[in-house]
This record gives sequence, C-alpha cells and structure tokens, in this order.
Amino acid sequence: MSSTPPAAAAAAATNNNSASSTATKKSKSSPAESSSSLAPLLRHFAGIDIVVETKQGRTFRGRLSEADACMNLVLDLRRRGTTRRASSSTIPGNAEGAEDGGGTTATFDWVHIRGPTVRYIVFGAGVDVVAVVKAGRDRERSAGDRYRRGVRRAPPK
Repeated sequence: MSSTPPAAAAAAATNNNSASSTATKKSKSSPAESSSSLAPLLRHFAGIDIVVETKQGRTFRGRLSEADACMNLVLDLRRRGTTRRASSSTIPGNAEGAEDGGGTTATFDWVHIRGPTVRYIVFGAGVDVVAVVKAGRDRERSAGDRYRRGVRRAPPK
C-alpha cells in the first residue's frame, strides 16, 4: 500500500504524463528542420541549373536563384549565353472561342514555385550533389565562425 493519498498520486501521474508529452513534443522536428529531407539542402544549390516539375504538370528549366526551408523556389529562366531570350510558358485560360485551346503564352524571366506544388526536381548529370551540399555546409559553418569571432571582439575605442 502506498503512503501517498490517491489525489496526490493522481496529480503526480498527471505531471509525469505532461512532462513526458512535453519532452516528446520537443524531440519531434518538422521536415523543414530535418537535414534528411531535400528542402533545407536546396539552398546549397543556388546558381545550379535544375528542372522542376510541378504537380499541375508544368515543367520549368532554369537556374536556382533562391530556396527556403519550405522548398519554395525562385528560378531564373533567362537563357545564359549570347542571346538573352526569356523562356515562355503556356498558361491555361478560359477564353471562349480561342483557337489555341484557351491557353495563352506568357514570357517570364523569373518564376516563384511554391514548395507544396513541386513534384520532381532534376539536377544536371554533371552536378556532384554530395560535393555541393558539403561545400554549402562548410560555407555556412565558416560564416557562423566569423560571426562568433566578431561578436567576441571588443569594440574599438
């Protein structure tokens, strides 16, 4: 038989359950924070030509300009070379009586693709994915080291 009153034992059990659930909540991380998913690693691929296919079936070829932890992408669709011709994309429209099936062709220099709409990302055959990610992590680590060194220094008088 326990020497603690039943109400105190119930309160202790409740506190233990809430503490364990809090610890469980803290240990879980979102996919955006996990380094095992592609989303947080995409920022290291800035400046590399990629092909992105969306769930709507559109395909974009361009140079990755920006990427965030939610896999939102900004692609530079301008051609690299002597001609500065922008890429075009067919946008479905609902214009009645249009001869081209209701779609219009628009020209974009940049495109923003929301992360949840991405189906596939294809890197070029010449891209060494492991080396790019390692170089990006080293670059971030050295930037963090420079920041920490700068914070520790006393301001000049």
